[in-house]
Amino acid sequence: MISSSQSKLIRSLQKKKFRDQHGLFLVEGEKMVMELASGDTMDRFQMHELFANPEWIQNHSNVLKQSGSKVTEASLAEIKKVSNLVTPQPVIAAVSIPSDKFRLEELLQTPVLAFESIRDPGNLGTIIRTADWFGIRHIVCTPDSTDLYNPKVVQSTMGAITRVQVHYLEFETLLESKEMQHKTVFGTYLEGENIYETPLEPDPLILFGNESHGLSQALNSHIHQRISIPSFSPTSFGSESLNVASSVAVVCSELRRR
Repeated sequence: MISSSQSKLIRSLQKKKFRDQHGLFLVEGEKMVMELASGDTMDRFQMHELFANPEWIQNHSNVLKQSGSKVTEASLAEIKKVSNLVTPQPVIAAVSIPSDKFRLEELLQTPVLAFESIRDPGNLGTIIRTADWFGIRHIVCTPDSTDLYNPKVVQSTMGAITRVQVHYLEFETLLESKEMQHKTVFGTYLEGENIYETPLEPDPLILFGNESHGLSQALNSHIHQRISIPSFSPTSFGSESLNVASSVAVVCSELRRR
């Protein structure tokens, strides 16, 4: 059974201050738990405690032995009481937040996506999943962006959180660093050079703005080229813009196509 103290811990991890306090975050669902238990090739995440119904534990006993995590049997009714999902699954886990020692040198020989004040958890999760699909391993977010370990972000990544590293850093620090001086910096705007006609460097730094306000004007001096995804709507009454996660998919696809 899930004890009252365990229940309190699980529920508290819905909030960032308690995730920071305990150094833990929540993972829900069979696919996500299995990704972390057996698919974390970089060995960044450690299972702290896992709660699952007896049938699930029996069916995955070998993986659980390898993970070395503490396992507590719980009924579906118990899991439902502490779950953040509308339709709870038979397993939920508390996972240790990795203490990555980030170095800017890691961003040199690879394309990097950077996001200013991204606030929607679903957007960030989808962006991480998209980056994983296109083999992009590093994302930078400004510190005022949504938390990587927000349950909605984690769930939206569908396991990509194990393969894509997200770093929180002020854009000024990133853009003024000596490591970034050799990268071409592209800024994404509603008005800019057509991305389909613009030469793209193989390992650029591509900046995306806030969902509502776009990129800050203060960044203008750091941006080498403005790029835009053209609309092909046959009328002038089409959508005003693309969702930022959709924009990321188009940009990544075009980057990899070259």
